[in-house]
Amino acid sequence: MRHSLLGTALIMGCLGSAVSLAEEVPAEAAPATTSPVVAQDQAGDAYRIGPGDTLDIQVFGEEDLSMQFVVGASGSLDFPLVGQVEASGLTVSGLDERLTARLGEKFLRNPQVQIVVESYASQPVQVLGAVKKPGVFHLSGTTTVLDIIAKAGGVREEGVSEVRIQHKDSSQPTTVVKLDQLMGEKSESVQLQAGDVVYVSEGLVVYISGEVNKPGAVSYTEGLTVTQALTRSGGTKRTAKLRDVYILRGEEKIAINVKKILAGRAADVALKPNDQLILKESVF
Repeated sequence: MRHSLLGTALIMGCLGSAVSLAEEVPAEAAPATTSPVVAQDQAGDAYRIGPGDTLDIQVFGEEDLSMQFVVGASGSLDFPLVGQVEASGLTVSGLDERLTARLGEKFLRNPQVQIVVESYASQPVQVLGAVKKPGVFHLSGTTTVLDIIAKAGGVREEGVSEVRIQHKDSSQPTTVVKLDQLMGEKSESVQLQAGDVVYVSEGLVVYISGEVNKPGAVSYTEGLTVTQALTRSGGTKRTAKLRDVYILRGEEKIAINVKKILAGRAADVALKPNDQLILKESVF
């Protein structure tokens, strides 16, 4: 009996800890994956068939029995000769064994069956936030957060710091994972379940204005300092008054002397998300 192989999506990496999720935003559904993958049972790595999945079923030597079937809303498929066959919840090899047994009972001697999942549609996961193609995607086996972000086109901007997973099971707390943990050498592999919602938080920024070469927002990462932020903004102009720079942080105004920092006579200053760094023009 030939069994089918189910591939896992390749992609980037991400996540881990717990918090509550930000507001859900509806996303347009993306079409189910259409590239055929032969499924293979492995411990904890077998895709479970569900309603809406399209299966390509081939019975060796029996052209009239070899065709594609869509698993119905009830979880079964109507197969020639044997009638309704319950498929929902089975792995591909499990359905292969069930169908082989049913065909061998009365109709065929030693039937040879091969089943391929032609398209996946039964296990949706929603991806929202700072990704290039937000929407609904379908699990095709063991799928991690990084896998699903890759399916969504990857992160669309710098400065993204965390990913949140709201689980279908409301008794589970929201999982929050730092993006750098997912992308690092020791990346945390968070596996998804049908019905999960993955939210990629919008990137954090600081704002730089005045006498810099590229004023505007620059991406914020943990530990970002004033001199690092100035480098990201293209450096200071010759007209910048480096002795008299300040940070606006809410209602607070923090004066700093960048000239002393650059000369090593003062400690660099750490910034916080949404800080405004302002450099005045020097008056000669």
